[in-house]
Amino acid sequence: MQSKLYILVIFISLFASASVKAQSSFCDDVEPFCAGDERLTFPNSNYQNSNQTSGEAGPDYGCLEEQPYPAWFYLQIEEAGDLVFSISQYTNQDLSGPPLDVDFVVWGPFAKGEEFCSAAALSEENIVDCSYLPDAVETMSIPGAQANEIYVVVITNFEQSPGYISLQQTNTGEGNGSTDCSILDSSLGDNIAVCGEDEYVLDGSTDEADIFEWYIYNENTQKYDLIAGEDGPILTVYESGDYRLIVRDLIGNNTDMDDVTVTFYENPEIGDTSALYACTEETEVLDLTEKDAELIAPNTNPAQYQVVYYSSVENMNNDQPIAQPQSFPFENGANIFARVKSLESGCFSESVDFEIGSFAFPEYSLPEITNFCVDSFGNLLDPVTIGSDLGDEYTYEWMGGNNTIGEEAILNLNSFPDFSEIEIIIVHKATGCEVQLITQVVPVSAPESLSAEISGSDFGDGYVVTGIAANGTNGVFEYRLDNSDWQVQNVFEKVSAGSHVLSAREIHGCGETLNYEFSLVGYPRYFTPNSDGYHDTWNIINDATISVKQLYIFDRYGKLLKQLNPNSAQGWNGNYNGKPLPADDYWFSVEFVDEKSGKYQKYMANFTLIR
Repeated sequence: MQSKLYILVIFISLFASASVKAQSSFCDDVEPFCAGDERLTFPNSNYQNSNQTSGEAGPDYGCLEEQPYPAWFYLQIEEAGDLVFSISQYTNQDLSGPPLDVDFVVWGPFAKGEEFCSAAALSEENIVDCSYLPDAVETMSIPGAQANEIYVVVITNFEQSPGYISLQQTNTGEGNGSTDCSILDSSLGDNIAVCGEDEYVLDGSTDEADIFEWYIYNENTQKYDLIAGEDGPILTVYESGDYRLIVRDLIGNNTDMDDVTVTFYENPEIGDTSALYACTEETEVLDLTEKDAELIAPNTNPAQYQVVYYSSVENMNNDQPIAQPQSFPFENGANIFARVKSLESGCFSESVDFEIGSFAFPEYSLPEITNFCVDSFGNLLDPVTIGSDLGDEYTYEWMGGNNTIGEEAILNLNSFPDFSEIEIIIVHKATGCEVQLITQVVPVSAPESLSAEISGSDFGDGYVVTGIAANGTNGVFEYRLDNSDWQVQNVFEKVSAGSHVLSAREIHGCGETLNYEFSLVGYPRYFTPNSDGYHDTWNIINDATISVKQLYIFDRYGKLLKQLNPNSAQGWNGNYNGKPLPADDYWFSVEFVDEKSGKYQKYMANFTLIR
């Protein structure tokens, strides 16, 4: 590919200013174009930008019966083969809006330097393709084109309305012909950064030019000054500045120019670094950018730099960086290479390398919640100790809120803290691996009151006792009835009649245990009249909650054995007519009034005499 001529600058400027200047309306002013993989779109010739309402005399226009507002172009072949182009014309630049009828004719081939604007050249015999269809989209074909051949194209605007012409080669790719874009591509570039060097060579070499003029922009006069003695295609520059090259094209005898900015920069610095460790043995990927800060550190304005990482020297030399350094596949012992890049200049520093390895942090945990036992005023009842010691290979930092509250392995607190969570940061000194853990600070106090809610009856399915511990701060309470096991469930079912003690405490041991004593009305399930002082008689267990009206005792056959006085505390001793009855099951019948509800009830059940 030849280096680019500078016709493109003028060609593009023509298209950009089409509202004030027409396309090339005559063959002698023919403009070059090339068609790569992208679509080329430019304003058409019309009554607003051209006075040439018809094609000039001389050429044979083939199928074009009329040639309103012609636009002349030429193209040069680079790769031999067939070329197929799509030519379209619409009102708007994005090829939207009303379609406009477009027509064309193409002549050729011509040799480089040949006079191709003469009537003899633009003859019927040299017409390659032509279309006068009433369409906004046409197909132009150039079969069997050879390298360096030149073809001349005229495109007309049948409807004479302002709009845009679009041209694109539709059969690009291997085996097909192509146009020579090198006569349009800039060979200098736009902005050139010179990194760590004292000079730079600008090369404007092209086979299409015979005159070269170099200029440099003068900031004081705001004009370009001619650089004396520089009349060749090569210019060596030693200072930053805006440079301009003007050349004359042999084919079209066109004078064109290209501008380039050259800026000299110092290379960035790069910091020293050590190995980078994965802080778990199960690591699959590693974030190499953790090294960014220390590598960029020697440079001012760190935000103006980035670190580029490579997996080998070869990749670094071939400018093949690691695409995703934030998730680099981990390989223990691998060597990574890095350079600092200036975002402004694109210049690189020297390179450094570092090893990647792994470190398994020992098991360490904090409870999700740390309970602080406090009294009802919020005062800490007992000191609280948090953490465990991993050894001198680690540093410890305890944080409360935004403040450091300790740097020892174990944190001791003798008063309730004024922050809601405690954080520890543990760092392994050799590798820099760290863990950060948080525990929530929760004040806990014992219940301040205990009561019981009682439902059911001994004269039925039994009592249900529900313990109610209240007013403790964040406490979790557990309960016990008499000497039963402690339980978090506060409901006790089938509770027998008699005296009971309900207890409640905070499960973490905060504060004192509360007790609540109560009695339940009912009847004993057995008695032992053996004169030992325990359960020697049988009677209803009663209090003011019921009023007993009648109480009878029967044997298993329904024989009445005893009528007890409801108002007497003396019960039945197991005798009948002064003689002890045998061990057996006996029955009773009781009639009573529930003083709470006023309801009259009658109940029968059995009990056991044990001897």
